[in-house]
Amino acid sequence: MPEETTIYQDALLAGLRLDNHCSDLYIKACPEAFALVRKHGVKTATTFVSLVDGEVWIDVPFAYDPFWKNRGKKQ
Repeated sequence: MPEETTIYQDALLAGLRLDNHCSDLYIKACPEAFALVRKHGVKTATTFVSLVDGEVWIDVPFAYDPFWKNRGKKQ
């Protein structure tokens, strides 16, 4: 059975604008981004207006995969 992709992997493959803070994944709000949130069943996602660029982003808590991979290497 094929391994399921994470929301981070799907957003990266879709070419969406991404950012992060620690383990939180930020995805630039757009119809494709909201579709990924629904596809992955994320109930804790919120939106915010960035103080940096003034645009709306989706905050997906604990979904930034590189944070967890790097954290595992340190232990």
